[in-house]
Amino acid sequence: MTEEKVGWIGLGSIGLPMARNLQRKGYQVTVVGHSRREPVEIMKREGAGEASSPSELARNCKVIFSIVWDKGQTDEVIFGSNGLWPELGEDHTLVISSTLTPGYCAELAERAKREKGAEVLDAPVSGGPWGAEAGTLAFMVGGSESAFQRCKPYFEAMGKNIFYTGSIGTGEAAKLVNNMMALVNMMTGFEGIALAKKAGVPTQTMLKIAQVSTGDSYLMHNWDNTMKFVKSFQHISGPSKDLLYALDYASSLGLKLPIVGLVAQLEPVLPE
Repeated sequence: MTEEKVGWIGLGSIGLPMARNLQRKGYQVTVVGHSRREPVEIMKREGAGEASSPSELARNCKVIFSIVWDKGQTDEVIFGSNGLWPELGEDHTLVISSTLTPGYCAELAERAKREKGAEVLDAPVSGGPWGAEAGTLAFMVGGSESAFQRCKPYFEAMGKNIFYTGSIGTGEAAKLVNNMMALVNMMTGFEGIALAKKAGVPTQTMLKIAQVSTGDSYLMHNWDNTMKFVKSFQHISGPSKDLLYALDYASSLGLKLPIVGLVAQLEPVLPE
């Protein structure tokens, strides 16, 4: 096992398998509990260390990944009681793998550099829990190229397709564009399969037709995994935060996204 210690915050359906893959590739992962105790115990059974708080984590690890749910949770682990912020210094790199806004990451990176001398990378992922389990995630990474190169081995331990997108915030921009296209496509895919079922066309038959026709998409090839993932969220009804982030970001750039704006107001029609 390598001497390199990597700190980890966020052990959800994607964060946990990411951290496990990093640990299995020989890195000494130290985790801090965020919301649930069970994933911390899983990591410890596999050899990971545990810190009592983000602050303690930063005292012992110079590279720290954060993949919590949203801006509020990210602010909590960085600036909250016993957060990372007081312990950050010139030798720290904070990797934000949550899906957030480009502006948030850019402001965080500027402040971290100015006040602490620390580096921030925005490195959101795509591929879902199944991609995280298989170690085939795509990483979209924004920030200084030198920080990206230093952290690239970590990304390669957890993913298959690693993209350096440019300056800080561009990783999140790429992720929002990918997610908005995927989510809009998913909504029409759900409605199409629902209509096919009502018409008497079996779901698997319709999927096979679409896979070799012009209705093909990622959803058509990953139907079961996607449905399992979607149905696991109780908040599935209503707009996705990713669509709202994309709309806000586009508005800040003076760009209108009428189709995305419409979809963000709709509830998905899931096949029964």
